[in-house]
Amino acid sequence: MKKFLLIFLGLYVSSSLGQETTLVLNKIDESNFNKDGIISDEEIQGAKILEIIYEDTPGYNSMPSQKTKGYITYSDKFLYIGIKADRERVVAPLTPRDNSAFWRADFVGLSIDTYGDARNHIILASNASGSQNDVIRLPSESLGDLNMKNANFDFQSKGRQTDRGYEVEFIIPYSEIPFPNGKNQSWKIELFTGYIDDDNEGVEVRASSSMVNRDASCQLCLLDHTIVMNNIVIEKKLDFLPYVSSNISGSRDKYYDRINYETPELNYGIGVNMELNKNLSIEATLNPDFSQVESDATKIDINSPTAINYPERRPFFNRGVDAMDYQIDVFYSRSINNPSFASKIINQGKKSRLYVLSAFDNETPYLVPTKYESFSGVGGKSFSNVIRYQNFINNQTKIGLLASNRLYEGDAYGNLYGFDALINFSDVWKFRFELFFNNNKEPVADWIDSDKKYGDNSVQLDGEIINGNAIFASISRNTETWRSFIEYKQLSDEFRSDLGFISTNNQKKYTLWHGYYKFPNKDLIKRYRISLRQDFDYNYSNNISRSNFQGYLGFLTVLNTDVLYNYEYNFIKSYLEFQFKDFINHWLRVESQPTDFLNFNFWYKWGKDIAYRIETPMLGMVNDIRLSSEISISDNFRIIPSINYSSIKKLNSDEYYFKGYIGRVDIRYQFTNFLDLRLISEYNDFSEQFFFQPLISWRPNPDTIFYLGGNQNYVDQFTDYNSPHYRMNKTQVFLKFQYLFK
Repeated sequence: MKKFLLIFLGLYVSSSLGQETTLVLNKIDESNFNKDGIISDEEIQGAKILEIIYEDTPGYNSMPSQKTKGYITYSDKFLYIGIKADRERVVAPLTPRDNSAFWRADFVGLSIDTYGDARNHIILASNASGSQNDVIRLPSESLGDLNMKNANFDFQSKGRQTDRGYEVEFIIPYSEIPFPNGKNQSWKIELFTGYIDDDNEGVEVRASSSMVNRDASCQLCLLDHTIVMNNIVIEKKLDFLPYVSSNISGSRDKYYDRINYETPELNYGIGVNMELNKNLSIEATLNPDFSQVESDATKIDINSPTAINYPERRPFFNRGVDAMDYQIDVFYSRSINNPSFASKIINQGKKSRLYVLSAFDNETPYLVPTKYESFSGVGGKSFSNVIRYQNFINNQTKIGLLASNRLYEGDAYGNLYGFDALINFSDVWKFRFELFFNNNKEPVADWIDSDKKYGDNSVQLDGEIINGNAIFASISRNTETWRSFIEYKQLSDEFRSDLGFISTNNQKKYTLWHGYYKFPNKDLIKRYRISLRQDFDYNYSNNISRSNFQGYLGFLTVLNTDVLYNYEYNFIKSYLEFQFKDFINHWLRVESQPTDFLNFNFWYKWGKDIAYRIETPMLGMVNDIRLSSEISISDNFRIIPSINYSSIKKLNSDEYYFKGYIGRVDIRYQFTNFLDLRLISEYNDFSEQFFFQPLISWRPNPDTIFYLGGNQNYVDQFTDYNSPHYRMNKTQVFLKFQYLFK
């Protein structure tokens, strides 16, 4: 019996540890490599082979229906990965870098944890057309969510279709990704692929070389292969990024006036990125052009009592931003609006990370949050600093500190200090905690026009001293079948973050969530979930302001159709001094890709809700509809129409508190991986304005760009005449050339 137990224990240990595999790579000379999309025998001579044999979704560690094999080797200066994918058919659209259409077709890629402590995954992907995508994956709060941040790693990839499917080559220079100092490196890695499986109802398949574990609280800890590279050559990066840009604008107030053009503006500046060693880099930019060239899709804010934020697209701020991942939005890089100078220091070691950001801003956004509303304006010059430190105790535990401050002209300031921790204290349990304190002195300024008060304070900027605090704590348990969390969020009535995006405060919120998940992977139902949620929201006087119950039903079915339905019963929902009780609303989201050339997203909300932005807030019947689709005419040509409609109708009549829509059409033609033409048009029914933007761009790498385009705004109501047709009232033509010197 004793001998049997020893044998059983040995088998158990070997099976549980058997997935941990170390691949000591063979180095070959750079002259053997030719980035042409052809994986030659010379390039993979002595390469380690890593097969993609674990289906993640819709299966669970099952063998994928399509065979994919990777070959890994390296040279003095770069890591080489060649991937051969056997496919009966290949869908590989030509897309600009980081376009979302990339993920809805065939692709291959790699995830690497260069520090081995699960602080993040660097994800690099490409398809057979050579289109690229890259992100940084961070720890997420729940198993089903992927916490991704934009990245701009300058790697090379080339692909081609073959008679058996396709193959893609990756060349990843060591100078382009962060890792610890030293000529001998060990990185955790997995290869992955995605494709449309015609043998399984056309479902989207995701598979990798690492086993999946739906019971693991630390999903970033699951990479089960380590590659070892010895005696590599580390080249210190020294990049110069000069730019020149110009624009000319014109406008007219009266219908019969000509466009009055202003004097053309010419701007220029330069950025420098220098590595002192592999752990420490310094980046600075003088007179940067941080204007966002491609227009954001306008969000409907007619019934929003708080400010609305937009995603960051500026590469300078996206690099290193994975260090600033918080549940409370204490850092929002777009709060730095128009800097004349900005600098950044990133120091990453094996056990710690330091992020330092400084900027002189010429036009400073200012946001004043209250319990139910937020008030914003744009002011004058300021100087901002952010210091972020993290310590990685192991791959399950990390702690961090944050200090940020903003100094305004006129002896005003905004300071914030904080502590945070993330602990995976078992296979399925996770704990997250954040604590912040702020100390502010408002400027005396007319940036915000409001005579409202909150507590003893005024919204108007009149030099008041503001002191507040915030707490976030959550504990979660995730298994394959059951997922639960309890969350507490507290924001005092004077909490704000001048370098963040805090749109409400005066809150003590409790959230309970419990969900049941199943993955049958049948023809009709691939997966489904049933979830329940309860929220209790109190103000700082412990008076309840909101209590609601929500139920969710979601499932993945035929034609790649993902359906999620939400039922919400509001016991109490308050706004200002008004309180509304016992009303119900619903929403339904449908995402589908029935064919290779068409996908669409549909979101519909109905029931009762509050009309906030009227003199006396009232309940009404809400109808919100968001519909968008992407139509691929060819691998190069896509049309993306969308429409957002929102209305609230009075309960006892056919009159509306408001109603309107925003329609948008985005037409894109991709000439090459680097060159594309975009035509964006948008009509806003709320403002009765039409917007049109043609834009041609060339982007051979993440930093070298050339833009030529324009913005045209049309209205039908002028000060002297209401036109039956829309006519241009504002126009702008702009160009920018920015080139990376290495």
